[in-house]
Amino acid sequence: MSIGDRVELGVLTVSGFLLGILTAAFLLVRIGSFPFPITALIAGVVNVLILKIAETYTKSAWQYAPLIAWTFVTAMAMLPVFGNGSLIGDWRLLLLLACGLALPAFYASTARIRNLTQS
Repeated sequence: MSIGDRVELGVLTVSGFLLGILTAAFLLVRIGSFPFPITALIAGVVNVLILKIAETYTKSAWQYAPLIAWTFVTAMAMLPVFGNGSLIGDWRLLLLLACGLALPAFYASTARIRNLTQS
């Protein structure tokens, strides 16, 4: 892995971190009185795209660094804010974690199976 690849993987990791902040911040969006957690689906799709880009730079475990950064930020949203309770404490955070991790996990597992069958 060259220096340029490492820099680009670092940029992807920062983008995963920023994606975590944005998806957690806009998770509480409502349309009228109905909760509309569209950022959960957006997180899943964008995490898959970031994972696809990261695997072009490396086939090692470092390709999961953006996903780990996103998971870290999302897990921090579960922690209490100033001792008053969690930032997001309902089903939408679980949906965000499920979509944001399940879609990339499915993509990674199918990509590994494709690589094994092609070799």
